[in-house]
Amino acid sequence: MSGFSDGWRWGELAGLAALAVLLLVLWQIPGIGFVVYPFRLFGTFVHEISHGLAALATGGDFHRFTVSPDLSGLAWSAGGWRWIISSAGYIGSAVFGGVLVLLAARGAASRVLLMVLGIALGLLCLLFVRNLFGIVSGLALAAATFFAGYRLRPPWSDVVLLVLALQLVLDGFNSLFTLLRLSAASNVQTDALSMAQATGVPALIWTVVWAAISLATLLFTLYLAYRRRSAPAANAGAGRLS
Repeated sequence: MSGFSDGWRWGELAGLAALAVLLLVLWQIPGIGFVVYPFRLFGTFVHEISHGLAALATGGDFHRFTVSPDLSGLAWSAGGWRWIISSAGYIGSAVFGGVLVLLAARGAASRVLLMVLGIALGLLCLLFVRNLFGIVSGLALAAATFFAGYRLRPPWSDVVLLVLALQLVLDGFNSLFTLLRLSAASNVQTDALSMAQATGVPALIWTVVWAAISLATLLFTLYLAYRRRSAPAANAGAGRLS
């Protein structure tokens, strides 16, 4: 993002924290959550795609996935390492969001990133989505993301990418609280329950581990973004002293 291409200052980090709190609050307020619904829906697509990519990366096959209006989804794969595939959904959202932030902090243009995201999402929907809502909503999201990059100029394109990236990191963490309640209270089939069945480790433990990894991803991303701002400033000061 052009506005953050050198990293973040403390004031900008405080603004990011405020935005994170705002997103979390909006998610929980009935009648207002629709404001961030498209971003959360994007997160569901990333979640299911992450399962599929993990299957392919571990020698398996990715067949298809579906996405529902309630933000739930299902991915079908065969082969591969099941414990990695089951973990990839929640961790993948957090890691992907962190990668977007770091790419922007390294100077990648937010407009280009948004257009690339739109094209990639559209192609993946055509290749793997197999339900009507998933196809229609996925292609609509892909088109909106692409045209946001095509039409918007900084700082607006920066803001859209920042909200999208932050939502992905938070979605990987916030969704785990829901998963935590389900895993503790029932036998509803979840990624954590699949992991418990495959490893013998309780589903509750897996939710805690994934939440910790998601939080660590967020903190490490912020550290790298702030460090990039601090390093040039320190070098400039050393040059003046010499």
